[in-house]
Amino acid sequence: MDLLPGLSSLQNLHPLIVHFPIALVVLTLLFEGLWVVTKRDNFREFATWLLYLGAVAAVAGVVTGLWASDSLGHDAPGHEFVHEHRDAMYWTTGILVVIAAAVAFLKDLREGAARKFLIVALLIVNGMLMYGADKGGRLVYEFGMGVKAMQEQAATHEEAGSEETTEHSHEDSGGHQH
Repeated sequence: MDLLPGLSSLQNLHPLIVHFPIALVVLTLLFEGLWVVTKRDNFREFATWLLYLGAVAAVAGVVTGLWASDSLGHDAPGHEFVHEHRDAMYWTTGILVVIAAAVAFLKDLREGAARKFLIVALLIVNGMLMYGADKGGRLVYEFGMGVKAMQEQAATHEEAGSEETTEHSHEDSGGHQH
């Protein structure tokens, strides 16, 4: 029995890794915001650790993204968006790593009066992250990058016609019928 059968179908590790920095950086902003509002130190400390983990995860996302892009040809549909996504995430990750290093090495930014300015930097990084993630989403959903098997199945399904389909319904979940 294969415990995680979907994992073996991945063309590369990028889709597995890339969602961690997104979640961690958004949560960093959330807990930093909670600290700003409540001044409870446990929120600040948790936001700090989320920031560090988010920076490490973002570097892993960039590395796996570079590995994934190595398998693409320059004539692949949406190739220009690969460069836009890559560049956006380089900038986002670079700035995030600088912020995390500054928090780690500058006590006033980690625990002192300068900490109040961190939320502005986190808002900017989150905006950059969403921009880059949108570019990545377009690569998947508009150009089909990383979903080759699904494209092949859809083509086979269309060629086969309705004789080879299984009659089923999704009415109980508000869906469609075949």
